[in-house]
Amino acid sequence: MPGQRLFLIIENPKERMTYTDLFEGMGFLVDAVPEGSDALTYLLSQKPAVVVADDGTPGFSALDFLKQAADSDIGVPKTIILTPDPVVDYAVSLIQHGAMDYLIKPVDLRQLELSVKKSLAAAISPLPAEKEKTVQHKAVQIITKDHRMENLLKLAARVADSSASVLIQGESGTGKELLAKFLHEKSARRHQPFIAVNCAALPENLLESELFGHEKGAFTGALARKAGKFELADKGTLFLDEITEMQFHLQSKLLRVLQEKVVDRVGGTQPVDVNVRVVATTNRDAKAAVENQEFREDLYYRLNTIPLIIPPLRERRRDILPLCDFFIKKYCRIDARYVKGLTEHALSVLHNHSFPGNVRELENVIHRAVLLAETDMITASDLLMDNDAQTALFEDTDAESFTDEDFSAGSLKEMEQKMIFRTLDQTEGNRTHAAKILGISVRTLRNKLNEYKEPL
Repeated sequence: MPGQRLFLIIENPKERMTYTDLFEGMGFLVDAVPEGSDALTYLLSQKPAVVVADDGTPGFSALDFLKQAADSDIGVPKTIILTPDPVVDYAVSLIQHGAMDYLIKPVDLRQLELSVKKSLAAAISPLPAEKEKTVQHKAVQIITKDHRMENLLKLAARVADSSASVLIQGESGTGKELLAKFLHEKSARRHQPFIAVNCAALPENLLESELFGHEKGAFTGALARKAGKFELADKGTLFLDEITEMQFHLQSKLLRVLQEKVVDRVGGTQPVDVNVRVVATTNRDAKAAVENQEFREDLYYRLNTIPLIIPPLRERRRDILPLCDFFIKKYCRIDARYVKGLTEHALSVLHNHSFPGNVRELENVIHRAVLLAETDMITASDLLMDNDAQTALFEDTDAESFTDEDFSAGSLKEMEQKMIFRTLDQTEGNRTHAAKILGISVRTLRNKLNEYKEPL
């Protein structure tokens, strides 16, 4: 830090002097200016280590400055933007374009000092320049070659260490929980608990107890005090999946926890302090849920401090091949198979599929294909897409063919039985895998097999 150059762009002379004294006391060589029309020229000539700029300074636009710096030879410096008018979408845009921090005026000097120190210490590693871009921290692995996803991951990495709540939006199967774990593992809370709760999976009375805990005797069956998920996640991260499915009564309680940093156990009389970073997700349009009065507006804005939106797989088709490669290796290892990759035809089929189930659907398709592949390359006929799974199972069945006459009530049952037995043969009798391929539950498969013990 000593001897490093800091560029200060701020109009107010009193603030400019105060901040100059602060930064010189930290050991910086400070160049302070009252207007920002020559900011880019200064940046290119002096190459400061840090830029601190008031977005209201005459002749200066923070967003334009960041964009122009990004297009220059030296790139975006470590930049901290000060503003009297906080706007969430604008703040996110600034961070997406390279700003390290965004502070609301009047700025606490200690906060500003910490922000500058943190910006210098930050080591946001670029995505590896490999064929597929892999961001990995411990067990968290996110694979992408898509520009939008790369920017999303960079933004997530920058805000990971914040205590602010995060709302992750995206269709089912896009990887919202994986991104939540990525945020946790990139934060200072990484060694503390990551606790997940599916808000849509529990009825209101059970969810309240799960989240906030209860005291002994609070209700029938409450035989002992129980700590809720907020308490269990203390100093860590609480992941609230499908937050827009939470009932209004609980939304109010959740809002109080986020505001006051305390929880009230069901039946309790004393609040319990908690230090929890909340990451929430929804597969719905959260803003539309607010407009339809299905979700509290105040809670929406409290959670949406840092919004992250994951694009669906159909909008990032460059990810299909690297994801396929990853899933092939994964399931070859799990199921002891040897598959090297996909034929061009098979890859073309995948690229032309809409993937309503997103990455989760692609993973299931590749898992089935690894199990069914008869060679070391997955062919188009091995890809049992959801809409075509039963049709594909009947194709090339030992040269048997089914004519119109076969589709009688009796022969349909025969065909069903042949399909199930063929799938069991292909999975070497593994009923769990066979059920996945057939798109039915293990229980249904078991019932079908019991039926076949009787004469057709």
